[in-house]
Amino acid sequence: MSAFNSGTSGETSPTKSAGKATFRQRISTFIPPALLKDEWKERFQKWTPRIGIPLFYLTCLLVFASVTFPYDKLKDKLVASFNASQKPGAGQQELHIDEMTSSFVTGVKMKGVRLLSLASEPGKPPVELKIDEAKARISVLPLIIGHRNVSFHLDAFSGEVDGVFEEAGKDRHVNVEISSVDLKAIEPLAAALGLPVEGKLTGKVDLFMPEGKAAKGSGSVNLSATDVSVADGVAKIKAGMLPITPPKVAVGDLSFVAEAKEGILRVTKFVASGKDVDLSGDGRVQMREMATESICDLNVKFKISDGFRGKNDMAKSLFGPPGSSSGALIEMDPKVKQAKTSDGFYAFHVRGQLGRPDFEPRGGGGSAPSSGGASGSGSKGVVP
Repeated sequence: MSAFNSGTSGETSPTKSAGKATFRQRISTFIPPALLKDEWKERFQKWTPRIGIPLFYLTCLLVFASVTFPYDKLKDKLVASFNASQKPGAGQQELHIDEMTSSFVTGVKMKGVRLLSLASEPGKPPVELKIDEAKARISVLPLIIGHRNVSFHLDAFSGEVDGVFEEAGKDRHVNVEISSVDLKAIEPLAAALGLPVEGKLTGKVDLFMPEGKAAKGSGSVNLSATDVSVADGVAKIKAGMLPITPPKVAVGDLSFVAEAKEGILRVTKFVASGKDVDLSGDGRVQMREMATESICDLNVKFKISDGFRGKNDMAKSLFGPPGSSSGALIEMDPKVKQAKTSDGFYAFHVRGQLGRPDFEPRGGGGSAPSSGGASGSGSKGVVP
């Protein structure tokens, strides 16, 4: 027994020795040979504390700062600053944020973001634009050279919106990508048209603003919506003094393309051709820093198909029987009647602020204006 114990305690097993050597060899394959030299070992031991410890403390500082930062005060200041900047009038808006917290180290997360606007009709509640959750993050490296680069992500309208805001000196650049946004969830859109709208919106907006001024901006807007429809067979509108319930109208796929130069956004394509309606438009928008304050100068026309007009008794009463040019219930509204053209279209000139546009009839018995861009004055129709 003693011989056995002395033999096992005084000698190393050949198998174990081979195993340890193999393990060391495997580890050494991942380390550059130069670092195994004594010279590099000394450098590593010398500089690791000098660099590693400050980096560790800096990381801790950023993490603790993001955790203990007074986000409630920042939220209150942001809301107060925005609301104070609003000018009294029809385009005035009011911002509300339910909650603001940290999003990792250099970002913030906001929930329950609501933007309220005055209703178009007195006595009605404010129109609400609601964003479920918004995240924004500022890049640290551009700050070193005095630039700001903020990326953001919105969960809103049953879809997503991603974008980047860049500021270099006084110049600003905004790039936004929209994905599967539900038009039905955009309350201001329904408020502007007076009827609910359905469909899925996607697209891109890319604008560069010298000196931070939209009035000097350039860029492009490319939007498309699929399976668009207007009305739902429940919501009511007034035809003259008579309330009516229009049936659902299938607009189909809608395309909107515009190019901006020197602050003027020219609409080069605005068209939809669904089974129930033929819609087209053109014109321009004079851009402003607040989008809702941008000035519209657009021509829009639409025509209801004979197939839809003969769909049921309500459609016949509302738009007139197929092939007829009179008897439409909607023409009890003087503006709609004045918008009727000889070729069966209803043409309107959309003017005023984008947030509260005014629809002026452009019929007068003639044919509907053809596409080609709005006039410079906004009062004489379309020019080539």
